[in-house]
Amino acid sequence: MQHGLPVDFKKYFWDVRFNTLTAYSHPTFIIERLLEFGDVKELDWLNSMYTKDQITNVLLTSRRLSPKTGNFFAHYYNVPKESLVCMKKLYI
Repeated sequence: MQHGLPVDFKKYFWDVRFNTLTAYSHPTFIIERLLEFGDVKELDWLNSMYTKDQITNVLLTSRRLSPKTGNFFAHYYNVPKESLVCMKKLYI
């Protein structure tokens, strides 16, 4: 079963072919993008489409989330922020 993203989410996926995205095709990418740029409506949709484990796994492992986003959602999903990859200082 294909679950396309709501049409009003297109603004968050400006750099990809929106019509090819489904809730199951690229879940990590979709979760990252909506956590970073979404609002309450997008968060409600995320929580209805994906399990808490799927979302927290992305939260824990993503390098694409900003520390600000990571900090907020660590509190929201009750995850220790120290365990988030996006909160770790990068050395180049």
